[in-house]
Amino acid sequence: MPSTPRSTTVACLCVLVFTSVAFAARAADTFPPLLFAAEGAKQIIRYDETGHVVWEYPAEMSRDVWQLPGGNILFCYNNNYDSNKNDNPSGVMEVTPDKQVVFHFKTTGQVWSCQRLPDGNTLVGAASQGKLLIVSPKAELVREIKLINRGGHSCIRNARQIKGGDFLVAEESARAVRRYSPDGKLNREIKVSFAPYSAVLFDNGNILTCGQQTMVELDENDKIVWSLKGTDLPTLGVRWFAGIQVLPSGNIFICNAGGKIGFFEITREKTIAWQSKEGFPMGHGIQRLDVKGEAVK
Repeated sequence: MPSTPRSTTVACLCVLVFTSVAFAARAADTFPPLLFAAEGAKQIIRYDETGHVVWEYPAEMSRDVWQLPGGNILFCYNNNYDSNKNDNPSGVMEVTPDKQVVFHFKTTGQVWSCQRLPDGNTLVGAASQGKLLIVSPKAELVREIKLINRGGHSCIRNARQIKGGDFLVAEESARAVRRYSPDGKLNREIKVSFAPYSAVLFDNGNILTCGQQTMVELDENDKIVWSLKGTDLPTLGVRWFAGIQVLPSGNIFICNAGGKIGFFEITREKTIAWQSKEGFPMGHGIQRLDVKGEAVK
C-alpha cells in the first residue's frame, strides 16, 4: 500500500483541528437548560436554552438542587455560613415555580445535600451532625442514620438513596464512598485517593465517584475501570468535579466548582461534547432539565 504524502497528512490534521475548534465555538453558543445551586450568587438559578437566567430564588450557601416531577424545586441551604462552625441555621426547602414555600425542614449545622425519596420523605445530608436525616412531608424527623465519619464541615458531600433502598454517601474527609443500609449498617466501603464529592451507582453495580481533580468508575471489586483527571482537560481550568449528572447517552455532565469553565459535558472517550463560556458564579449543585425521567446524579 502506498504511503500518504506528509503534506496531505498535515493538511488533514489541520482540517481536523479546525473542525474541532469550530465545533467547540458552536457548542459554547448553545446551552442546556439547567438548575444551578449558585452559592457565589446566593441563589438557586434556572438557565434557559440561551444561557439566560429565567428564574431564581434566594438560597445562601446551597450546594444541591432538584426539580421534582411536578415542577417544584427542592434545595438545601445554610444561613450565616462559617466553615469553622457547626451551629448555623440550615435546612431544606421546596418551592413552587411561583415561589411559594410548600416544604421547609429546619435544622442546625452544615447541610450539603438533599433528595426527595420515592415514599415522599426527604433525605437530608447533615454534615455537621454526621448523619443522614429522613424527614416526613410534614417536615418532621422520621429517622436518623449515623455515619462512620465524624460530623463536621467535610464529613460528607452528596448523599443519595439508591435503588433497593440503601444510601450512597461521599464522605469527603475520610476519602471514602460508603454504602449504608436503611438501618445504618455499612454494606460497602470504597477508599479513594482524593476527596470525593459525588457518587452514582450504575445498574451494573459500578460506582462513579468524583471530587478534587479526579473522577473514577469502579467495578464491584473496587477496580478502577475508567478515570478522568483535571489534567486531561487543560483548557477547562478544572478545580473540583462537584455535582455530576449521568446522561442517557452515557456522557457525564459536570459542574466544575470554582473552575475556569463552569459546566461541561464529557464523553467516555474524554472528549468535550459541550462546554459553557466563562463567567458563571461559583457553585456545586446542578440538574439538566432537558433530560426526560429521573435525574441520575
